[in-house]
Amino acid sequence: MQKTGWIIVPRITESQLERLVIELGASLHLYARQWCLSPDDAVQEAFMELVTQDPAPHTPKAWLFRVVRNKAMNLARSQNRRVRHESNGAVSEVWFEPESNSIFDAQEARVWIERLPDIQRQIVTSRVWGELTFEEIATLVDRPTATVFRLFREAIATLRQQIETRK
Repeated sequence: MQKTGWIIVPRITESQLERLVIELGASLHLYARQWCLSPDDAVQEAFMELVTQDPAPHTPKAWLFRVVRNKAMNLARSQNRRVRHESNGAVSEVWFEPESNSIFDAQEARVWIERLPDIQRQIVTSRVWGELTFEEIATLVDRPTATVFRLFREAIATLRQQIETRK
């Protein structure tokens, strides 16, 4: 409890919180879904913040809807940034520097590598460009070293086949 002048304003009690969760949980979830892909997170964070409010808001329902909206919008911005960041990191425009004496076109090679399954592409790029050992790659992709080596060989064989069929 906090003393404000002569009036004592308490925090939200456990029973009040329980009543608000039961009464508003589903509608807050639905409300948050308008903005983000993880509405449960927004709702949970709002209730956690409500518990820390000292003094408690005068109108907890309205306060919860406002906080859920703000948290959902923040989560949506964060999710959008993460998607953009991952997309930009996953798609590289330049995989190879063009060389006049190269046996294949850099654009073709980029397309071939992008056609590999995700795990093989990760292994090839981390091995060839990252110069990681197979043991390091195994830790990175959470697979046994023998599996990483096999997937690398399969990817290289696929790339060789694509080069051979192009000729």
